[in-house]
Amino acid sequence: GAMTPYYEQDGITIYHGDALDMLPTMPDDSVCAVVTDPPYVLGSASTRRGELAQSPVADWTNAARWYRDWLSHAMRVSRDDAPVWAFGNWRTLQVIEMAVQSLARRITSVLVWDKEWIGVGSPNGLRCSYELAFLLGGPEFAVSDRTMPDIWRERWASSRPSGHPQEKPVALLARMIVLAPDGIVLDPFMGSGTALVAAKQLGRRAIGIEIEERYCEIAAKRLAQCVLPLETTA
Repeated sequence: GAMTPYYEQDGITIYHGDALDMLPTMPDDSVCAVVTDPPYVLGSASTRRGELAQSPVADWTNAARWYRDWLSHAMRVSRDDAPVWAFGNWRTLQVIEMAVQSLARRITSVLVWDKEWIGVGSPNGLRCSYELAFLLGGPEFAVSDRTMPDIWRERWASSRPSGHPQEKPVALLARMIVLAPDGIVLDPFMGSGTALVAAKQLGRRAIGIEIEERYCEIAAKRLAQCVLPLETTA
C-alpha cells in the first residue's frame, strides 16, 4: 500500500522506514539519479581481538548480498540515463564489485573526494584525507563534460550542522546531482538529508528514505530552512 510521507514540501518527500521495505513499492524508471551514502555493513568477524584473524570473505559475501538487494531496486527505479552514486571507502570496493557483477552492471567510475582535511589513521598507516564514491552509470548515462576528472576537492567542515558523523558537504552532492538528467533524485539512506538539501537548492525534486526517525526530523528541519533554488552566480 501507499506509504505516508514523513515530510512533503516543495517537491521534496521524506519517508521514515527501511529502504528495503520502501524501494519495492516504487515504480520502475521513476528517478533520474540515486545519490546515497549507505551504512557501512562490513562485519567485524575479521577484527575481533583475542581470536585468530578470520578471512573477511564471509563478511564480504553477506555485505555484497545486502548491497545487491538495495542496488537492484535502485537500478530498477532509475531511468536508463540515470547515474547511481554510492559513497564508500576502499574496504567497500570489493563488496560493491561483487554486488554489481551479480547484477550485470559495472562500476563506471570511482570518484575520489579529497576532503582537504586529515582524519585519523593507525600508527602503522597513513592518515586518511579522502573518501570514495562509486558511480554506476545506467546504460544510457553519459557525462557530457569530457574534461571532468575523478578527483573532486570539496572541504569537509569539521563541524557538521546535523551532528550526523558521515554528513557530506552539500556542494559535493550538488556536483553529483547536476550530472544527472532532470527529474527526481532518490536517496534511500538519507541520513541528515544533505542530498535532499542539495536537490532543493538546485530546484529539483527528491525522495529520501531514512530508518532513524531522529534523522528524518533533522532533515525536515534543514529542508524547511533551506532557500530554493540556489541563486547561481554567473
